Amino acid sequence: MIKITEDILKSVDEFKNNIQRYKEGKFENIKSFSPIMGIYKQRLNDTYMVRPRIPGGEITIAKLKDISEIANKYAQGELRFTTRQDIQFHDVELDDLNNILDSLIKCGLTTKGAGGDGIRNVTCSPLSGVSLDEIFDVTPYVKQVTNFMMKDPANLKLPRKYKISFSNSPEDTANATVSDIGFIAKIVDGKRGFEVYAGGGLGNNAKIALKLEDFIEDTMALYYVQAMKQVFEREGDRTNRRKARLRYVVERLGEKEFIQMFKNELDNLKAKQDLRLKIDIIEENMQDISSINESKWEEKYKNIVYPQKQVGYYSLYIHPQNGKISTNYLDKLVNFLTSINYKISIRLTMTQGFFVRDLKKKDAQTLIDITSDYVSIFNVDNSISCVGPKICNFGINNSQGLLDSIIEAFKETTVDIKSALPKMFISGCHNSCAHPQKGLIGFIGKKKRTDDGLIPVYAISFNGRVGSNVTRFGEVYGEIAAKKIPKFLLELALLKVNSGYTDFTQFIENSEVEVKTLVAKYSSLERLSENQDLYSDFD
Repeated sequence: MIKITEDILKSVDEFKNNIQRYKEGKFENIKSFSPIMGIYKQRLNDTYMVRPRIPGGEITIAKLKDISEIANKYAQGELRFTTRQDIQFHDVELDDLNNILDSLIKCGLTTKGAGGDGIRNVTCSPLSGVSLDEIFDVTPYVKQVTNFMMKDPANLKLPRKYKISFSNSPEDTANATVSDIGFIAKIVDGKRGFEVYAGGGLGNNAKIALKLEDFIEDTMALYYVQAMKQVFEREGDRTNRRKARLRYVVERLGEKEFIQMFKNELDNLKAKQDLRLKIDIIEENMQDISSINESKWEEKYKNIVYPQKQVGYYSLYIHPQNGKISTNYLDKLVNFLTSINYKISIRLTMTQGFFVRDLKKKDAQTLIDITSDYVSIFNVDNSISCVGPKICNFGINNSQGLLDSIIEAFKETTVDIKSALPKMFISGCHNSCAHPQKGLIGFIGKKKRTDDGLIPVYAISFNGRVGSNVTRFGEVYGEIAAKKIPKFLLELALLKVNSGYTDFTQFIENSEVEVKTLVAKYSSLERLSENQDLYSDFD
C-alpha cells in the first residue's frame, strides 16, 4: 500500500549513517534518530523493537511470508501484532537493525513514521470491503491519505504523534471517535461521505473526539486531514511533550475557538490547493445474505467467524495470545493460504490479531483446525494487553503476566463461565497502549504506595465503547491488586451467569450495586505479613 519513494530510501541510508556514528561514540544513544524510523530500545536488555508500518492493516500473503522470514532471522522467531494494525519485531540486536530495514524495503515495507512525532499508521476498519454492516469500503481513502501524508518530510516533525482513522460503519472499528482526526462512513441522499471527528485520544488525559461535521462529501476527506495537521503543527506544544498532543490544543483554546481556528485553516487550504480525492468506486451487486439458505456455523464460533456480504465467504479472526505468534505457527498458516486456489485477503486489526478474509466455508474450517493450538473461540482468551515493562521503557505493571494468569484461571472452567466475559483491555500504565478506556472491561496499571511497600494494582473500568455518537469511556469502579484480579474475574463471571443477562452491558447496568460490591471486596490490601504475594508482580 505504501509507495517506496526515494525519500524513504534516503531515510534508511541516513539511519545507517547515524548507527555508524553511534558505534563510533558520536551519539550517546540512538533515541534522537530511531523513533521516527519505528525503532525503540527495549528496557531490560541491549536489544531493540522494530515496527514496520502496515497502512490500514492490509497485507498480502507474500509479505506475511517475508515478515516471518525476517522475524525468524532477526527477532528470535517471533513477532507481535499491535493495537494500531502494525507488526513489531522484538529482541533485535543493534548490528541487525540495518539488515532488517533493508529486508523490509525489499518486500515493499518501511518503518518510517511508525514511531516518533509524526503521522502514525492510518487505521482502517479491518473488515472494510466485506462486512455485512458496512456503509462502504473505506480502504481506498486510507491508501490515498497515507501516500499523500508520507510525501512531506515535515509530517514527521510534528509536536507529537498524529493519528488518522477511517471506519466503514457507525460501529467505529477503527477508533475514529478517539483519534486526532477520524472519519466514519455515511451516505446521505445517495452520496458517499463521512462524519468527521477531531481532537480525541487515549493515554493520559484521554479525550473523546469532538464531532466537527455530521457529513462531508467523501472526496473532501484529505482537506480535513491536512488542515487539522496544519493546526496541530502550528499550535501544538513543542516545549512540553506531556501536553503536546492535539487534544491539549483543544483544551487550551476551548472547543469553540478550536473549531473556528480549524474552519479558517480549512477555508484557506481549499482556496490554495486541490486536495479532492479521486476514488474509483466499484459498484457491488450483492445478494441479501439473509435470504440465502445456507447451513450456519456453530454458535461456538461466533467470536471468530464472520459471514461476509459476499455470499458464501467468511472472515476468520486469528488472535494469538498476547498478540505474539511464532514463525513456526505463522509459516504453517501461510503455507495453507498459499495452497488455496482462489484469492483471499488479510487485514491486521486494532486488537492484536488479524482477519483472514474471503474464505470459503470448508477452508475456513480447515484454518480453524490448523490454528487451534493458539487461537481460542472465547473472548476472555482474546483479550488485549500492552507489551509491559519487560520491553517498554514506560511500563509499570506486567500486563502480559496478568493476562496469562487470567487465561490460566479460566482454562478449566465451564463453558458458561468462560463465555461470560468480553474481551478485556489491559494496560500496564496510564499510556493506555491497550486502549482500556474503550473496553467493556478495562484495566490501567499503577503502583500503590503502602506502609509495607509498593503494590501493583489496576484501576478497573466498565462499559466503555466507541461508535458514531455513542463513544464513552468506561467508568472506573475501583482499584484491585494485580494478584487478586484473576479470582475477581472468576467471581464476576459467575455473578453474570447467575444474573440471567446475556449481554454484558445490560448486566453491568442492571447489576451495578452487586458489581461495585464485588470490586470493593477485592480492593482490600492486606499487610505484607498477611499476604506477601500481593507486593510482587507477575514474573
